[in-house]
Amino acid sequence: MTAVKGGIESLKEAVNSLGVRVDETETRISRLEDGEAKASSISKNLKIQNQRLQEKVTALEGFSRRQNIRISGIREGTEGRNLEDCAKNLLSEALDIEMGDYYEIDRIHRVGPAPPMPAADSRPRHIIVRFLRDKAKMSVLAAARKKKQIIWKGMRVRFFQDYAQEVQEKRRKFDEVRRLLQQRNIVYSLRFPAVMTFTVDNQLHQFSNPAEAKHFLSGLDSANIPGDVD
Repeated sequence: MTAVKGGIESLKEAVNSLGVRVDETETRISRLEDGEAKASSISKNLKIQNQRLQEKVTALEGFSRRQNIRISGIREGTEGRNLEDCAKNLLSEALDIEMGDYYEIDRIHRVGPAPPMPAADSRPRHIIVRFLRDKAKMSVLAAARKKKQIIWKGMRVRFFQDYAQEVQEKRRKFDEVRRLLQQRNIVYSLRFPAVMTFTVDNQLHQFSNPAEAKHFLSGLDSANIPGDVD
């Protein structure tokens, strides 16, 4: 009997010891979980802060480019020794713009390093023109839109607002939406940085997500819906 009691006491001690170890383990796990939750919260906050900072950087870069236009299609070497004179001739001859103080150019350059021996069929580098006045840039882009297709000295030339790379990529994702809108003869506007805006049945619609815009357009039955955007 004594031996049995001793065994029971030993077993109780073992159980108690195991219980203490279980409690310690649970405490450690709880601390680890708390630490993991805290780390997850910190990581989430850092991501939010990083996103906000990135948005500020994009906005500042966009602000710095507000007076710029980007020109594509001008063959390498067309400008000779003076790129600014080339741009002025282009604006005057292709867009019928009377160059003067209003259209004064602040800076102009081609994007990227010059190719050593550009091939005749190679894609020419874009030209960035920075005007002293934002309104001058807007006038140039408006004149280019009216012309629709611009041929200058045998070259097809295009004019664009100069956007940061990140903004360009966001806007490019709406290319399919543009095509769908054009098929339906719906007037649209892609606002900065990348918000598609158009009107259907006198109701204004805005989309920052291309997939949502495509889903909406897929539900339209008519192939010719008049639209208008301010």
